[in-house]
Amino acid sequence: MKKAFLIFLLTNISVQVFSQTDLKLWYNTPAKLWEEALPIGNGRMGAMIFGATDTERIQFNENTLYSGKANMFNSHTKIYPKLKQVRQMMLNGNLLEAEQIIQKEWNGRLTEAYQPFGDVYIDFLTKGKISDYKHSLDLATSVVSTTYKIDGVQISREVLASYPDQSIVIRIEASKPIIDLDLRLESLHPITKITGKNSLSINGKAPAHVQRRTVERLQEMGTQAWHPEYFSKDGKVIRTAQIIYGDDLDNIGTPFEASIFPLSHDGELEIKNGKISLRSASQVTFILVAKTGYNGYKNNVHVKDNNLSIEINNQIAKIEPKKYEDIRNNHISDYKALFNRVKFTLPSSVQKKELATNERIRDFNNSEDQSLAALLFNYGRYLMISGSREGGQPLNLQGLWNDKIIPPWNSAYTMNINLEMNYWPAEVTNLPECHKPLFNFLEELADAGRETAKSVYGLDGWVTHHNTSLWRETNLSDGYVYWRFWNLAGAWLCDHIMEHYAFNNDLAFLDKYYPIMKEASVFYSSWMVKNKDGKLVTPIGTSPENSYLFKDSINIAISEAPTMDVALIRSLFNNVIIAARLLDKDAQFTNHLKQQLTLLPVYQIGKTGKLLEWDKEYVEAEPTHRHVSHLFGLYPGKDISLKENPDIFRAARESLIARGNKTTGWSMAWKISLWARLLDGDNALATLKNLITLVESEVHKENSGGLYRSMLNALPFQIDANFGVTAGIAEMLLQSHEDSIHLLPALPTDWKEGEMRGLKARGGYIIDLQWKDGYLINAQATSPTDKMQKFRYRGKLIEVALKQNQAVSLKF
Repeated sequence: MKKAFLIFLLTNISVQVFSQTDLKLWYNTPAKLWEEALPIGNGRMGAMIFGATDTERIQFNENTLYSGKANMFNSHTKIYPKLKQVRQMMLNGNLLEAEQIIQKEWNGRLTEAYQPFGDVYIDFLTKGKISDYKHSLDLATSVVSTTYKIDGVQISREVLASYPDQSIVIRIEASKPIIDLDLRLESLHPITKITGKNSLSINGKAPAHVQRRTVERLQEMGTQAWHPEYFSKDGKVIRTAQIIYGDDLDNIGTPFEASIFPLSHDGELEIKNGKISLRSASQVTFILVAKTGYNGYKNNVHVKDNNLSIEINNQIAKIEPKKYEDIRNNHISDYKALFNRVKFTLPSSVQKKELATNERIRDFNNSEDQSLAALLFNYGRYLMISGSREGGQPLNLQGLWNDKIIPPWNSAYTMNINLEMNYWPAEVTNLPECHKPLFNFLEELADAGRETAKSVYGLDGWVTHHNTSLWRETNLSDGYVYWRFWNLAGAWLCDHIMEHYAFNNDLAFLDKYYPIMKEASVFYSSWMVKNKDGKLVTPIGTSPENSYLFKDSINIAISEAPTMDVALIRSLFNNVIIAARLLDKDAQFTNHLKQQLTLLPVYQIGKTGKLLEWDKEYVEAEPTHRHVSHLFGLYPGKDISLKENPDIFRAARESLIARGNKTTGWSMAWKISLWARLLDGDNALATLKNLITLVESEVHKENSGGLYRSMLNALPFQIDANFGVTAGIAEMLLQSHEDSIHLLPALPTDWKEGEMRGLKARGGYIIDLQWKDGYLINAQATSPTDKMQKFRYRGKLIEVALKQNQAVSLKF
């Protein structure tokens, strides 16, 4: 190829450098409600900081505290005995009757629920006039600060969650010794309070079971047989409580314990009667540590089986000799090593940056404040580092943060979009370490899913359905067919394995996780059947949480080979084939997959020009439905592109237009990336603007989205949209899923000027971009190896010889 380009070192270019100064969320009033508080986390412990001046609340979590136990009433639905019958009913056009069998007989139970751990309450007894109040989260340091004056005396408070020291740290200082406070530990769960010589502690047990449904709803859905804690064998109600503790249910419940102690202080300190009291002080540092008795998803732990107090005391002994300044510095150093890899700036007026964050969100769609979008992008990376670190659990629906015993959707791992979306930014924004908890989770899920494949379907390999928890439930959940009967989560999660390899070139990683991908493909290879046209199809499937109108009036969810089924299986099989070739193994098996790939149905375009969501063109029950599952192949999949299949590409666009750009937060976040893949930056930005809408914490509304003043995804809070936005903005500025690295592929017209440094492209390339007046003025690439690489910008393709770890500038 003729190389129409000029390469020279970045040091020879004179460029404008942006200063990344817009990295704070701040407020001039404390949080009134939990959703308004500011999150911190170390990948295991998380906390929400309210910033009150009278009674401060620090609500905290530890991500192995769940209700229930391993194998909680783990009876499996049996699908295979009636599979042929249901399949034949579908072929005969008796879809309603087929779906009724699935509804009544192919059922299960909800997963267990993520639990709040406890609360630190600090009663500030010093009274006076409060002035100069500011409550803030600094994304540059991962520290929440609250500053104000009492009758002119300066008060400064900091709270951080240290990964190196696995603790939450609270620092309070005053310019004069006027700090008078009482500190106590509380929990929503029944607890025992322990007043030690140098600490306060609480211990208790998580609920034996948490049930989001009422007994009446369980009866309505016909799931009595799956709930022996509520119904006798003859179906009679034996209890109705939605929260059941071990005293009422076989002593089930994970034990937990937390301790808080003063690391340093002046003034007079006393610990008694469940309180730490401090008087006439000018400084104090408290350290909070927490543990649970969780010992793996297969193991049940009771109080007698663990030594939480010993573990807690050992951890305290390691921290006690340290100084606050050293703990803080180590925390910031650890955090910055991850956060500082990427820097994103967009211009904004000084006046906008001087507004409190809630005011900026409120005004965002009335006046230009581009930098707020950059702040939201950076916030997503902050939440990823805070919520997902090696050794911890993956991010659930609420991430690491939850204050409710019965949280929205149980704070589950919902795998028909939400869990996957949580990790979309991990690779492209250069946080591969934060992806690791998902892979550990996947190992456990595949292990549990082998039994489900055999017991439920009578097949080899492994399978899971759309919801799970700490206990790695893989059976069908309860509820209605249109959300419950979906078994493609394994295929989607395996895509993350190949993405991690693609971004990091780590063959050892691929070799370790290849068996999981292979076993998933074993299941789907056997699950599919040939239809009347000789195509391989999933015999019964749904397009997640959506339905169509059968005979113009009946809502039906099932069909053979919904578009997403086929797209996910195609992606999985291709990934297994590529991985096997890289690892030089399983040629016979991959030849079988290659043959099956030729028999999969192709994408179909309907009469209105839209990509079909099901096997046929049905009337959509809800044309603006929040899920856009049939567009998986566009994003995060890779097999719909303008270059390879322009007609399908345009049909995907028509489908996205029909769905609309204003819906739930996570759906809008997904659509940002979809519009980016369609190379339409203006629609991507329009969708982003819809999401950046202030929602008051008291508002409760479904199928709508926005941001609370804390910038967390609203209505209700679930964290996937925060991560989806970060991934979507990255996709607007850099794409690498095709044969070249595409620079600024979907730059919005309104983003005339900006800078993005440190994004990662597949192949492990680090990309820096700067643009002005809508045009790229500087781009540089750093490669992990010597390699020729293609780059694309505004229709122009260049090929560049890159040297290992040498930053090279690109000229178009």
